[in-house]
Amino acid sequence: MLTMSEIRGESGVHVNDGGRELALVSWLGTRAARPTAEAVEQAYRAIAGELRERGCVPLQERVFADLHLAPVVARGRAAALRSPGGAWPVAPTLVEGSPVGQQGISGIHVLAARGEARPLTEGENAYGTLVETAEARILGLADVGRRGAGRLAPGPAEEAAAAIDAAEQLLAREGFSFREVARTWFYLRDILDWYGPFNAVRNAAFRRMGLVGPEGDGRIPASTGIEGRSARGGWCTLDLLALRPRAGGRASLRRLHNRRQNEATEYGSSFARATELSLGDARYVFVSGTAAIDDQGATVHAGDFEAQVRFTLDAVRALLEGVGAGLADVRQATAFLKNPCDGRSFERIVERSELAGAPVVTTVADVCRHDLLFEIDATAVVPSRGSRR
Repeated sequence: MLTMSEIRGESGVHVNDGGRELALVSWLGTRAARPTAEAVEQAYRAIAGELRERGCVPLQERVFADLHLAPVVARGRAAALRSPGGAWPVAPTLVEGSPVGQQGISGIHVLAARGEARPLTEGENAYGTLVETAEARILGLADVGRRGAGRLAPGPAEEAAAAIDAAEQLLAREGFSFREVARTWFYLRDILDWYGPFNAVRNAAFRRMGLVGPEGDGRIPASTGIEGRSARGGWCTLDLLALRPRAGGRASLRRLHNRRQNEATEYGSSFARATELSLGDARYVFVSGTAAIDDQGATVHAGDFEAQVRFTLDAVRALLEGVGAGLADVRQATAFLKNPCDGRSFERIVERSELAGAPVVTTVADVCRHDLLFEIDATAVVPSRGSRR
């Protein structure tokens, strides 16, 4: 296992093997004023080469960019993956994500697995990838809202409910349920206009599934819920990652708690602060989108960007310390800034923290409350208990 993220040559690609069964690969974008398909092609060639070298296939692939660049990303990606056996059948999840202070492409995150893979398809559409590893069956679903695209929905909350229902049906097709979902990513257009109704439909769905409430066992997944328009339109984009251990396999999921923050369920949001996925020789800590919210569920340091960032990083640090990890173990992260003018301040804070050198894609997006100026989600990787680096 790599003990730190490595940057490969001039490609700008960060790689972490994350143990024998998963690989995390990130590209941190381009500062070019007018990003080209050739730059995207170079990035994807580098990413694909790293995955081929490891015998891995992508489970999750998220692109953060200005939406008008979606055709540029599509052309560059297609050119890079055109070689025989190089195609990735599942379309990437491309959401609005401008680099701080300019237009362009903020970055690409890929989570990949080593094993026998097949796409999850319906007709001509592919919605996910199932990988059979030595330890587990792992399923990644990508923008399952596409399954209902073109159907009229009364409003954004109903569209979100339909996306959750679509995910539940696709999971069931492969013998999974939401109890085996480690992580969800929700990107919501105009989040501040309907975050309350979104939470209501998610809460209702998870109660129906027996994940929360008096009859639940608390098996809700970690999650990000953030502003983000989709290149295909619509209100709700949903990705998820699920795991089912093989008989005798070394694989498990565990919900984590944070001593610095109360449970999100206490203020009406059904997500875990983090989940720990133990898989073979490594543990993957999926940290939910985290902001400056205290142990009473209240926003702190309203109006003070730098104080909110420091509080948030302290909260993530405290959560990771609970499982024997730290910010230096973060192998992928996405930072969301409400105001692009705060970009340089964020860079200075990161440069002086344990996150320095980590692959952090930084982009501009509204957070779920008007008074929150910053949010970050992350994946940390540490050895399994009893194993060595």
